[in-house]
Order: sequence, then structure tokens, then C-alpha cells
Amino acid sequence: MGINMKKTSKPSKISWFLRHKLVLFIVLVFVVLPIIMVPTIYITQYNTNKPIIFEDKKAELTRIEDTPFTLDYKVIEMRETSSDLKGGYFRIRYTLTKKDTFSTISNVKLTYQLSTNWERYTATSTEQINPLGTERIAQVNFDFDLDKNILPFVNSGTPILFARIVYTETLLNSTLEHVVYVKLPYDFVSHATKIIPA
Repeated sequence: MGINMKKTSKPSKISWFLRHKLVLFIVLVFVVLPIIMVPTIYITQYNTNKPIIFEDKKAELTRIEDTPFTLDYKVIEMRETSSDLKGGYFRIRYTLTKKDTFSTISNVKLTYQLSTNWERYTATSTEQINPLGTERIAQVNFDFDLDKNILPFVNSGTPILFARIVYTETLLNSTLEHVVYVKLPYDFVSHATKIIPA
């Protein structure tokens, strides 16, 4: 009596892939690729459109506390941009004061810049010569639609405020020219900013 035992072979992995190639293709195209591509698009858009501070790619930000100045500032007025992207501006009231230091500070000039995060848009105020301790007002014309969607679910949001302070410092017969870049946080609510519709 011979027992006939047939070998049952397991299907190989290659044959399983061949039988399910349509399902695998659909999963790859509609699940895996979007999971990879969507974050890549958002990260690329964000990184390629980071603000360039005063058109200087090598500019490094300094905290205002690390400068020989104190800067008291408020965004006092913001006019929204019209539908044809004209007439928008930010007005900033500020007082730049010298801290108690041994050096002499002169030729102080201050410029403001507003920049968006998700799309490269920058606007600057005119450079102002600043008598220290005097209240001044600067205006940055900002004709950009802040409600515009850059990508789905992403708009540019509130622009970032930067300041460039240029000054001459004299200490013990040595004169140095300085350029300092500062990022300035602001809040429309705490500054009691007057917002003017377009």
C-alpha cells in the first residue's frame, strides 16, 4: 500500500506580488506617494520662502537686549490692502534710547521690514536718522493679501517685523560702524492697533 503524498508548495513571494500587482499599484499611488509628497511640498514651500532680512542672506539676528539700545515700539495702525493690492500699510511708533554705556553712539539710523513666511514678500520703511530718546513714527507700505491661501489650509498669516539699526560707536579713540538686525514681536491686541479696512 503506497501512500501517495503530494508536496504542497507554498506560493512564493514573487508570485504573491504578481497576483496582487494591481492592488499594490493602487496602494502605492493613492496612499504611499501622497504621504510622502504632501509634506515635501509644504516643507519645500516654507523653506524656499523664508524671509531674507533686508536682502542680506548672511544677516544674523540679534536680540535687542544685546545691543546698546532699548527700543520701545508699538504697531499703532494697520491698513488692510485693497483687492487690487494697493494702499496697505503698517505704522509703528517707536523710541530708540541708548543704554548707559561708556561708548559714544552717533549716526543712528533705523529701518523696519515686514516679511511673510510662506511666500516671499518683503516691504521696508525708509531709513530714518534717529535722535536718541525721541518718539518717531515709521510707515511700512505693505501691499500683500494676508488672507490669500498659499497652499491648501495655509495662508501667510501676520507678517514678521524686523528692524535694522545702523550706528557708529566710539570708544577710547576707536570708531566702529555697526549694523544690527533685530526681530520684533508684536501683537495687535496688546498694542491696541487700529485696523483700517481696505
